Amino acid sequence: MDRKALLVPCGLVLGSSYLSTSLPTSFALDRPLHTVGVVLLLSGLAIIAYETWAWKNRRSTANERYVAIPLTEGNGRPSSEEAWPPEERTFRRGALSRRGLAALLVLLLFGLCGRIALFFAVMKDVACTGPTVIAFLPLVLALYHGFCAPTHRPVPAWSADSPPTSPLDRIVHFFLYGPTRYILPSLLLSIASFLTTLKTSALRSTYICPIATSAASTIPKLQYLGFVLDCALALILYRLIDESVSQSESAPVEPKDGTSINGLVGYTLIASALVLAVAGIVVYAAMPEHRQWLLSAPREYLLSLLRLSLMIPIMMLCFIVSARMYGVMGAVLIAAFSSAYIGVLRALATGVSYSFPPKSTVGLSLCLTLLTIALILQLVADATDETQNRPKIPVRLGRNQIISFVAVLVFFSVGVAIYRYQKPIPGHPIPMLMATANDQQERWASQAHQSKTLAEAVIHYQERYHRDPPPHFDKWYEYATTRDSIVIDDFDNIEEDLTLFSSLSPAELRQRTAGVLADNDRLGGIRIRDGKAEVFGNAPGSHKWMLDGIVHMLDKFVEFVPDMDLAFNLNDEPRVAVPYKQLQEARVHREHYPSHTSADGTIDFRPDRASTWLQTTELPQAPPFFENAWMKSSFQTYGSTACPTDSRARKDRPWDTGIFCSACAAPHSMGAFVANWTRSANPCHQPDIANLHGLHLSPGTLAGTHELVPIFSQSRAPGYADIRYPSPWNYMDKTKYEFGEKFPDPRFLRKDDKLFWRGATTEGLSTAGSWKGMLRQRFVHLLNNETSRQPIFLPTGNKNGKLEYVMERPETIKQLLETKMDAHFVNEINHCGGPDCDDQAREFGFGNTIDFKNHWRYRYLFDADGAGFSGRFIPFLQSNSVVFKTALFREWYEGRLIAWKHFVPVDIRLHDLFSSLAYFGGYSLQEKGSRTMEPKIKEAESIARAGKVWTEKVLRKEDMEIYMFRLLLEWGRLTDERRKDVGFRMDTRGRKGKDNG
Repeated sequence: MDRKALLVPCGLVLGSSYLSTSLPTSFALDRPLHTVGVVLLLSGLAIIAYETWAWKNRRSTANERYVAIPLTEGNGRPSSEEAWPPEERTFRRGALSRRGLAALLVLLLFGLCGRIALFFAVMKDVACTGPTVIAFLPLVLALYHGFCAPTHRPVPAWSADSPPTSPLDRIVHFFLYGPTRYILPSLLLSIASFLTTLKTSALRSTYICPIATSAASTIPKLQYLGFVLDCALALILYRLIDESVSQSESAPVEPKDGTSINGLVGYTLIASALVLAVAGIVVYAAMPEHRQWLLSAPREYLLSLLRLSLMIPIMMLCFIVSARMYGVMGAVLIAAFSSAYIGVLRALATGVSYSFPPKSTVGLSLCLTLLTIALILQLVADATDETQNRPKIPVRLGRNQIISFVAVLVFFSVGVAIYRYQKPIPGHPIPMLMATANDQQERWASQAHQSKTLAEAVIHYQERYHRDPPPHFDKWYEYATTRDSIVIDDFDNIEEDLTLFSSLSPAELRQRTAGVLADNDRLGGIRIRDGKAEVFGNAPGSHKWMLDGIVHMLDKFVEFVPDMDLAFNLNDEPRVAVPYKQLQEARVHREHYPSHTSADGTIDFRPDRASTWLQTTELPQAPPFFENAWMKSSFQTYGSTACPTDSRARKDRPWDTGIFCSACAAPHSMGAFVANWTRSANPCHQPDIANLHGLHLSPGTLAGTHELVPIFSQSRAPGYADIRYPSPWNYMDKTKYEFGEKFPDPRFLRKDDKLFWRGATTEGLSTAGSWKGMLRQRFVHLLNNETSRQPIFLPTGNKNGKLEYVMERPETIKQLLETKMDAHFVNEINHCGGPDCDDQAREFGFGNTIDFKNHWRYRYLFDADGAGFSGRFIPFLQSNSVVFKTALFREWYEGRLIAWKHFVPVDIRLHDLFSSLAYFGGYSLQEKGSRTMEPKIKEAESIARAGKVWTEKVLRKEDMEIYMFRLLLEWGRLTDERRKDVGFRMDTRGRKGKDNG
């Protein structure tokens, strides 16, 4: 055989491997019907084109087709290159009639349409899917091949040995010879693949599979119905392709009055694509609300569709050619083995660090061993069976080959054992994380208040930020020290927020400020003139209090702030999402300040600054900066647009919301626990959060822009470029920490041992089932509704003191945790539309509305984002309770609070919640060898105490004023025409330099 033919099975292997690895994270599944239609159309065209080309080649070589080459292989059988004699080639039993062929093609068309409908129904609630049994499809085909497939050729006379007589001979003959030789390898292959699927899908996402909508019971049934239909379609295609191969062998030229069978299959695929297109046209005409979804095509989707549209048709052509070389069953097993090996190796590659996520390494090693045994059996069967009816590459297993295969099996087994060997976990991660947090807190506090004098503060500023402080820095320093601020030197958040804007000229910044205020899309304006601040513009009355609160804050120090106009975001969500390329350009072109000496003297802000700020009425008519992005998936368009193009957020799309993405959580975690709080909200390495927060799923008021415009927001999610400032919600005590005789705040040990939360469904605006992924809904559902098994980190139950992750039902965990949990929504479901309101009302229970001060009764308080930052976090920290916090938004004080020192961080996926509660509150199973964990009350109390003390030092109202004062001085310099020159300088004796302003 021409060795170039090896490229075909290699292509099939590569195609199967690629699909196994790429499909779980493909953007193409965002629009499954679009993708299926395009792939079917291109696959059909590819098959027709190939069959046309093959027909021309067979026609030109028809006269040479039956010339036998008089060679033998020395063992009495013809060479694999020798063609079958004509009298044997034309013998076919069970060939399809035209009526039978037409019936199969009609069944194929209707079966494809039905399967597409089932596929779409399952994809709408993919989080409810159970373990798939698609792994057994090769076994179904092997059974059909062994017992039902028509016989195309008799056993050649040269291979007719004496029939088997003993039971052992019959068993050997059954598994190694004839059409039944594929059954045992397929059985082992299917078992190994299915076990791998079970072990890797044990840990499920907290994305909600609702019981109220019956999806939890319906989707698994649809899955099994889909598998039955898959089997039927596979058998039909098997019969058609097998008949096509036999047709090409028995007839050197295709019939004059018809098309090849494979060509007819291609036309059927095209017909099914056309059915989808017609359905799309009907939906477009009858349902205008779906028109945007039908016609929109994001860039990421188009690229993924292009890759699939190339790979799947090429893989199908490789399969057809491989079927002619090795038989249909041989081609099936090539693809199946490739996918199975990739699946096992990917499963083994995850969870290497701290044994998370939990899975059985022994079980996966067994699966790998089963696969290897199945592959060896398949090769042995193919090599020893002399009755094969397809030309094949000769594989004769001699002693060396057998030794090689045994070596491969040993290599895999030993290699897996070495690779997966893990040292016992040195101890519980939480004590290590708490110790690290203590060190981090000490380092931060020491560098945040190194300066004891104004001169030292200036020097530290120059060393830290490589420029002189802004004018009036001495006034700011006096303001901060007279209010006992322990943060003098560390204002890196301001530096981080304003750095990008130094790439724009002062005139551009002022013009863009006027432009966004003229746009008037839920923005409020604050004007500072001659040491006074006032609200201007048409702010809605419902948000007037925010602007009044800002003015009240500014009144404390505004006399030292230069004239300026400021645009404040009145929405909860951030607004400014600058693409990565534009961010890089801004960083390259940022302003570099010259070095100055003390002799230069202080240069004040420009005295006529007021005249440089444009009035909104002076601006020419321009397109609005902001576009309406509410009630739309915003992760790709806004949430991750600042990520590098090679990051996972830009390349991957974990569309199966029911799967826990361990690779997404690993970069910021130690096992299941959050080890890097700042990084835990970064979208670039965790694309799965596109489905895990209301901001990304369906924001309620998001009006975003990709332009770098100066918008001041109370908080922002990573990936946005809004300028953070202290929230008037906290400054104006909208949610206040206060206690009294009726609502005391007792010591930690006297509180109820309970995790407590009350809240509303305000995270996003749900109209298309997006509530199932929102953070607050997932939290309440996890604690109250029946969900899949969740991990919990517990002792093994032995006396060796080792710990491990185990999977338990939440109901069992809640019974055995000594700390009880009470989490409910209050009032009615809101921020929803259509059936989503009723679905949530049926899914969730409601708790009684309570006075906010009632929270102080409980040891553990849970805090989660709403539509924006949580306004309750600071009051919670001021109490004597431990705060469990999960959040996407970051505020002005980011970095001042240390996770595991001042609060307990919880991953946005919530998979670590039960393990953290078990550590602090205890877990008790009163049985012999039980998994009992003693509560760490002292450690919990130390976090509660540290959070309270530190909050009262760095998150006071005075600290908000100090931060805002410094922020506006820095912004004043950025918007001043003499940006490079203005600055505060002192002479060598620590006195203020001469004012040259």
